[in-house]
Order: sequence, then structure tokens, then C-alpha cells
Amino acid sequence: MLIAAATTVFLALSSYLFLKWLYNLARNKQIEDQSGVLDLQLLGKLRADGDKIKGTAVICGGSLGGLAAARVCHDHFERVVIVEPEAWLSTEDAWRENVSEQQNKRKRLMQWEAIQAIQTWGASCLMNLFPNLSEECAKSRVSLVPGDFKISISGRLLKVPTNEYKNGLPKTVVASRPGLETLLRRLVIGKKQYPNIEQIPGSVIDIETSVDDSQYLSKVVVRQEEETLTIPATLVVDCTGYFSAGSKILKKHGFGDSEESKEDEKSLDELRVTYDQIMHYSTIQFPVTDELYQRFPVEARRIGPSMFGFPDSRKERKIIFSQVADRNIVQLCAGQWGPAKLPTSLDEFAEFAKSLNYDEPVPDWWYRFLDMLREVEDFITVKVIRCPPSAYTPLHRAVNMPPNWIALGDSIMRINPVFGQGINKMLLGVATLNTVLHDVHVEDKGKLPIDFAQRFFSIQAKKIEPIWESVKGADYDFDTTTPVAGETLSKHSLIRWYIQAVQRLGSHDDEAASVTWHALMFLGPSIDYFSPTLVTKILWSLLSRGDV
Repeated sequence: MLIAAATTVFLALSSYLFLKWLYNLARNKQIEDQSGVLDLQLLGKLRADGDKIKGTAVICGGSLGGLAAARVCHDHFERVVIVEPEAWLSTEDAWRENVSEQQNKRKRLMQWEAIQAIQTWGASCLMNLFPNLSEECAKSRVSLVPGDFKISISGRLLKVPTNEYKNGLPKTVVASRPGLETLLRRLVIGKKQYPNIEQIPGSVIDIETSVDDSQYLSKVVVRQEEETLTIPATLVVDCTGYFSAGSKILKKHGFGDSEESKEDEKSLDELRVTYDQIMHYSTIQFPVTDELYQRFPVEARRIGPSMFGFPDSRKERKIIFSQVADRNIVQLCAGQWGPAKLPTSLDEFAEFAKSLNYDEPVPDWWYRFLDMLREVEDFITVKVIRCPPSAYTPLHRAVNMPPNWIALGDSIMRINPVFGQGINKMLLGVATLNTVLHDVHVEDKGKLPIDFAQRFFSIQAKKIEPIWESVKGADYDFDTTTPVAGETLSKHSLIRWYIQAVQRLGSHDDEAASVTWHALMFLGPSIDYFSPTLVTKILWSLLSRGDV
């Protein structure tokens, strides 16, 4: 009897230890493949052999993605050229310390006056790339603050794992889009601390292939106001965003299409998938004086988000956000899936907040906060956006592509911006580029390996496709969304329900809150949602209460 009991205990313990080992193995693999955590250690590091790759890296587009890609390429190439269509972005006005004195605005950027966020992993990327980030942030009134985004679901505030960090939560960068982009442009170009990076005004209108090997691109053709330039290129990086200009140019030269292809390869036209989340949002913002800021309710008197409210999709489709950026810019944002009448004034924002079908109403302090903003209502800036459909081109499956052309950020994937993951998505591409370049050790330093682009796209896909699936899953919760062709809104509905249940649990359960926060900050793998203890908690809540 005793032997049988001991055997049972031994087998149970062995099974538990084996399953735990298996879980940790899968978790570590997911961290390696799907996150950028391990890539952080290489960002900002010089090449191991000391020698840079010969030639020029040409960055097509000088927005956030182009600037970050240029900074990475500085560590690997002899010369880096950013080609940016908006001419004023190559002048001193584009990298001022005081962004409020800027004389120009971006004309080609939908988000220029919209609210934005950067998760803590993305902030860590910037800190590694720019050792003087903190010093330059201070000059621009951009703040580095602990990553508590005051996220709530249906009005219930999610807990944050402050006690897991000895020195407080990892920091995030709090800035408006003009504030952040102007800061990065000053760091990359304006301070001349990376002398082999040059930015020129113009548009890339064509490419030339190598006379020695037509698979490779050898030059890019740039149209400027008064002349056309030809720039030799060892690497071409498409950071043209929504326009995806590079793919269009490549198709003109026969790339991305072939009569012969492997089973899993397709042409560029066949690869692109889209769906329409039919998302609308409005942002209003005000400059406030330090004196007015000091009179705000204590909950609003903090740099960064004071409320990031998301709905329980089972009964509501509206979001509401507020934050202080650039230390003196108050931003309010309201959004809705499906047809929407969005607020564009303080009175309308108050009405919108009162209309929310949340478990917990918007708190009283927020309405007092709005009332105080009436003192600066004459200086209001309004931006209303109908988000374009989401789109993804999985370039790792594209046939007949040049080995020295890559794309990242919105050039390869455009997602619903209300989840604030666009900058981190772009930085995952930049971090991947850096990691892959660190592995380039070839005798001919003027030519990238034949598998360079394919390797980059394959690694990048593993990191950004989970973002595509998670955001798409959230959008599929709303019946106004038009799904991807061949899919239905019920796709993965059980998994979506479970993850949302864990997130709702995060308002009062430390483990659920920690897993949710780390996943949202790009610091933890999604497999953590399925830990045995969390699965047990969700099942128990479902059985005992009939809901989560």
C-alpha cells in the first residue's frame, strides 16, 4: 500500500516537473522568436569585427521608422542616406529643441496631431540606441516615466506589477508625435553625432539592378525639386509607410513575381491581406501653463496617461483616453468601432464619457479636469481620423525578391492605431535588422549575403505576426468589422474570449495583472496567459460565477 502511494506521488511529481519543463521550453522559445527582448542587448553595439560593410544604406522615408533604421545602419555601413519627400524635414526646423516653435507640420502623416503611446520595450530600444536620450528628452520637455498607462477595461483599472521591480516599473517615453519625431531627428541628424548619416529631400522613384548580378539592387533613383540623383546602394530599406513605394517600384522591374515558385511562395499582389476594422477616433489637445497644470486634480497631474479606457466588447465599442505629453500638452481621445459621431469639444467629450456603457463610470475627477481645460479652450487643436483598413504583406513568402531590399513598419503591416502598438511594431523590425546585420560576416563586405533579405523577413514575421493576430482578434469582436477574405469574425473566438477574461481578471488578481502588463509592454510572451494557475482561475470563476 505504501509502495503504491509512493509510486503515485512519484509519478505525479514527475509528470508535473516534465510539464513544467515543457512549458518553460516553449516559453523560452517564444521569447526568442516572437519578442524583441533578446535583441535589446545588441542595439547600439558596434560590429564584433570592427569593420563596417562597404557602401551605402539608403533609407527610403525619414519618419520614425526611417530615423531608427538609419541609426542602426550607422553601426554597420560606411554611409547612410535618408531620402525624405517633405523638404522641410531636412532643415533645422525639423529638429528644434522646442517643438512648439516649429514653423511647419507634416503633410503626409495622418497621426501628426493624434494621440500616441510607446510601450516600455520600445522605450528600452531608444535608450540603447541613444545613450544621451535622457539628456535630450529634458531639452525637449519629453519625459521618461514609469510605464503605468492607467489602462482600464470597462472602467476597471488594471493593476501594475510595481512590486516586481526594485527600482520601479521600466520607463516609457511620453511625447506627442511632433515631440517624439523632432527629438529623434535631432538625435539622428541634428546633433551631428552620427556623421555618416545624411538626409536629403526627394522621392525614390526608381531602382537599378547590378550589372554583375541582376538579383541585387545597385542604385536608387531620387527625384528632387531641380534634379534627379542616382545613389549607389548596398542595402535599401523601405520606410515609406502607408505608401509602400518600394514594392510598387520592385514590381515594375519584375521582382515579386515569377512563373516558377515554391509551394509556399506567392507574388506580391497575391500575398497582401486586408480587413477593415471601421475605426474612427478624434483627438483634441490644448497647451497648458505650468500654473494651470499644478491646479489639476491629482489624478490628472501626472506626465503621461491619466486614463486609457477600453471597453468590454460584449457590451460597448467606445474608447476614451487622456494624457499629458511634452509636459504641457493635454490630449483627449475618443474612438469607436463602426459608424460614429465623435466629440470635438470639451462639452462633447463630457457627453461622450457619460454615454459609455462601462462597468465603472468615468470618475468625477476627470470631469473636473475637463472643466479646468475651459481656460485654454480657445487654443484647441482638433484631429478626427477614419482609420484606413488594416493590411499585411508577408514578404517572407514573396517570390523572386532582391537580397538587399527590406521593408519595415507600416510599409509591411498597417494595424488599428488605437492600441498604440505601431511604434513598437516598427522597432521590432529595426531591432531585427540590427540583429541580422550583426551576423553578416562576409569576405566581400560590399555585398550582402544572398539570403539576407529572406532571413530578415522570416525573423521579422515571427515577431510582428502575433501583433497582427492579436489586434485583428480584438477588432473581430465587433460586428461592424469587415474580416479578411475567407475568414469570419468568429475566428479564434474561444482563445480571444479566454485572453480577455485574463485581462479583466487583472483588475483584482496580481498574476493576471502581471501577465497582462508584461504582454502589453512587449516584455512577456503570450504563452504566459495560459499558465496552469491562470487557466485554473478562469475555469473556477466560470464555474462558480458563470462569468469572468
